[in-house]
Amino acid sequence: MTPFLSIIIPIYKIKESYLRECFDSLLAQDMKDFQIIAVDDGSPDQSGDICDEYAQKDERVIVIHQENAGVSVARNAGIKAASTEWITFVDPDDWVESNHVSTLYNAQKKYNDFDIFWFDYVQEFDGKSNVKYLKDSSGVLDKEWVHNLKIAPFNFLSVNGRAYEYETNTIWNKMYRASLLKDNEMWFDPKARKGQDVIFNAECLQLTDKFYYIHSALYHYRYLQESVTNRFNEKAQYYNEVAFENYERIIKKFSLPEEYWKAYYARVLTRLYSCMRLFYFHPENKMSRKLVNEQLNQTLDKYPYNVALKKVDRTTLTQSQRIFVFFLKKRAYGILRILVNGRQSLKRLSGARLKK
Repeated sequence: MTPFLSIIIPIYKIKESYLRECFDSLLAQDMKDFQIIAVDDGSPDQSGDICDEYAQKDERVIVIHQENAGVSVARNAGIKAASTEWITFVDPDDWVESNHVSTLYNAQKKYNDFDIFWFDYVQEFDGKSNVKYLKDSSGVLDKEWVHNLKIAPFNFLSVNGRAYEYETNTIWNKMYRASLLKDNEMWFDPKARKGQDVIFNAECLQLTDKFYYIHSALYHYRYLQESVTNRFNEKAQYYNEVAFENYERIIKKFSLPEEYWKAYYARVLTRLYSCMRLFYFHPENKMSRKLVNEQLNQTLDKYPYNVALKKVDRTTLTQSQRIFVFFLKKRAYGILRILVNGRQSLKRLSGARLKK
C-alpha cells in the first residue's frame, strides 16, 4: 500500500539514546503505511550514521544528508522529498505513542476534506509527565476555535478572554495536508534559526478554516534541563526581528484585521523578555550595565518597538506581561533585570526549563 503519511525529522547533534528512542517509537507503530524522512543536517556526531543504520533495517526510512544549514532548511528538504498526501513532524529527541500513525490515518480517512489535524501531547519532565489537551472531545473545530487558533501565533492562544496553555505554535502536534503546503509554497524561513515553527504556523493557519481536533495525546515532548534556549545568544534580538518581518508580511499578505496588528504589537514587546534573558541580562554578557541600558534605549527608539510601545493594547497582554510592559515603558531596566532573572531562578528550581 502507498504510504499516506510522511514523518519529517530534522537531525543535528542529538544524544544517541534520544534519537534511537525516537526511531524505535516510530518503527513500533501499529500500522505500517507511512514513511520517515530523516534529514541529517550535517551533524558532526554519529547521528547521520544512526539514521543510515535504521534505513538499512527498514525501507520506510529515507535519509537525506546535507551540509549544515539549519533546521528550517532541513525541514524544507523533507517537505520537498515527501510524496504522500499528509505530512507531520517529529523532533529527534522526542517520541510518539504506538497508535500515533493509526490514529491520524483513521481521522483523515473519516474526515478527508479537512486540511489540518490537531492532536494532544505529553510534556515530559525529569520524573514527571503532564498531558495537555485542547478540548474535552474530538471533533470539528468551530468558527470561534478556528479564529482563536489562527491568531495565536501572533501572540498567544486566548480562550474566553484568558490565556490558554496549549502549544499552538509548534508543528509536531499537527498533521498537514501536503498539497496545502506545496501548492502555497509554504516553507520554513532559512533566516529563522529560532522560532521558525511559529512563523510557519502563523502563515499556514491562514490558508484554511478546515481544522479537525483529535482528543488523544499522541506525542511526547521532552523538556531538557540544558537547552540552547537558555544559552547566551548574541543573536536573540536578530532572530526576533526576522520573525517580526514575517509577521508583518503575513498580516499584509492576507489583509488580516486590526486585531492581528494588536496581537503583533504585544508580541513585539513581550519578545524583548527573551532578548533580556538570553542576551542583555545574561550572566555571560560582559557589557557594563550602562552600555546595556544604552543599547536597550536604542532598541526601544527604533521600529517596530517604538510603534508597539505607543499602540499596544493592555487587553492583549496577560497579567505578568502587563507588569513587564509597564516597566518597559518606564525604561526601568534595573527592575526588569530583577524580574527576568528572578523568574529564571524559579524555573530552575521547578525544573521546568523548555528545551527549545
